Amino acid sequence: MAELVESMHDQGWSTYPLPATRLNSDPQMTNGILTPTGHYDPASKVIVLYVANRHPKDILRSFAHEMRHHHQNLTGMMNMQEVESATDPNYAQNNKHLRGLKEDAFKEGNMLFRDWADKKKYNK
Repeated sequence: MAELVESMHDQGWSTYPLPATRLNSDPQMTNGILTPTGHYDPASKVIVLYVANRHPKDILRSFAHEMRHHHQNLTGMMNMQEVESATDPNYAQNNKHLRGLKEDAFKEGNMLFRDWADKKKYNK
């Protein structure tokens, strides 16, 4: 995770102060295909990753996604009032701004992870 954060910093992501990161190994969080893999709390700056029965590469991919949300928070991309009032479970479908944040986290988080993994894999 530390090497991945270093890569994020090298790519211009705002990462500091680093969020607290909690690894949750509760087997209840593996009960179904729609069980969450992690989340970021922008108010407390905490990332929670659910790690039970998951491949380490998948955990790191989730970490990159959540770190992108942290970057969004630190750079003011997140409207905290909007985020805190988002009680709609379908916010990603119903709120254009929050959907844009999710799209950014999926694209930028996954691509940074892919580039980092390829560099490690091919010793570049």
